[in-house]
Amino acid sequence: MGPVLFILYINDISRCINSGVKIKLFADDTKLYSSFDDFATPNPLQSCLCAITEWSDHWQLSLSPSKCVVLNVRPSGSRGNFDKYIYKIGSVELPCVESVTDLGVTYCNRLKFFITY
Repeated sequence: MGPVLFILYINDISRCINSGVKIKLFADDTKLYSSFDDFATPNPLQSCLCAITEWSDHWQLSLSPSKCVVLNVRPSGSRGNFDKYIYKIGSVELPCVESVTDLGVTYCNRLKFFITY
């Protein structure tokens, strides 16, 4: 019953998400993602992080910024200044990584994935 109650407790976190940003919830894990190009900016994603930080403070749930990373996915050969954009949770800057492992699958920023055992 504990997981069900937890989901009910955090279910309204999706109200922190504005248009252009998607959210995926799985147990106590939340993923945010957005797509943007030269005309759109990464600002909506940062504003969602700020809203989630305020939400967590309100509900007295602590976030774990040390477990959070930024993965900028783009096709090979593409250029952009979005790698230089710094995302923050509270005052903690999130590191930008080239790959991330989630549920045993490693994803890289060039849209390749590897299954790890």
